[in-house]
Amino acid sequence: FMSILITIIMFGIIIALHEFGHFIVAKLCDVRIAEFSIGVGPAIFKKKGKETLFCIRLLPFGGFCMFENDEDAEYDERAFENKKTWQKIVILLAGAVMNILLGFILVFVTTCLEPGKITSTTVSNFYENARSEQTGLKVDDRIIEVNGMRVFVDGDILYQFSKDKDGVFDMVVMRDGEKVELEGVTFDLIADESGNSSMVIDFTVYGKDKTFVNICERTVNQTIYISRIVILSLVDLVSGEYSVRDLSGPVGVVSVIGSAISPQQAFINNVITVLTISSLITVNVGIFNLIPFPALDGGKILFRIIEVIIKKKIKPEIEGTISAIGMFLLFGLMIFTTFNDILKLFGK
Repeated sequence: FMSILITIIMFGIIIALHEFGHFIVAKLCDVRIAEFSIGVGPAIFKKKGKETLFCIRLLPFGGFCMFENDEDAEYDERAFENKKTWQKIVILLAGAVMNILLGFILVFVTTCLEPGKITSTTVSNFYENARSEQTGLKVDDRIIEVNGMRVFVDGDILYQFSKDKDGVFDMVVMRDGEKVELEGVTFDLIADESGNSSMVIDFTVYGKDKTFVNICERTVNQTIYISRIVILSLVDLVSGEYSVRDLSGPVGVVSVIGSAISPQQAFINNVITVLTISSLITVNVGIFNLIPFPALDGGKILFRIIEVIIKKKIKPEIEGTISAIGMFLLFGLMIFTTFNDILKLFGK
């Protein structure tokens, strides 16, 4: 029950802030807003403002900011469709920006709450007979690139390590104030009983004191890291490296939270876990919404860009039909991921 409650609250806040991003920027652009709703389905609460109907709906996994009725748009100078193209694009971008900003704030809070020092990317020590030391890596090397990917936080290093098959890497490090390229830095591989190999990470890194500057630096870099992981995961999904069966929805999030938090853990550790998961999800929601797919903010932005290129407005009925198809496909994906999550709960 606690996992379900946390998930509902988490998605409610993430969606509410996403829609609030659209709402506040639309207001700044003097756009008339007909309805602002959190959730989908039947309304369980309604409040009429000066010109906007505010609603909370039954199902918390969705929401919308409705600007105006199509039939009124032609005669209303405050209608979204009658605003300048750059204003429409900024309004559409605002939801995703709010999600990423929320992720930034959550990372800042978790960095402050986490015990101990901030993990760096600078090598502090090697274990005995470390292969990486024998093949080029040295103490006090600050790792800034692994296999061509820029390193911002220790998670970037671990990400590249997790995707590797042979335990051999090309690295760029900062050594004595100079960039040094290292080719063929090697790590030992250990095979388990099933024959699957895992890499032995044979070095440790320094911790950094929690000063305000270091916390801010970590927050920026960690937010970049999360954003890049989300983008790379989407690319891997499209390229076929991941299957659609690897996707998870709200039910999967409930399962993850249920596995990650425990009454036996210190309360602060559970809080850190929930905030960490929330930061990943809110950034994921923001970036996913920018995909140029019909019904998503990115798809609507694409329509606005096309209008600039062809120098005329796309007919509302055409855009509406394409968006409806996109919404239908997204609902189908949501149903699939929910069904898939349920099967995973039963080990199938």
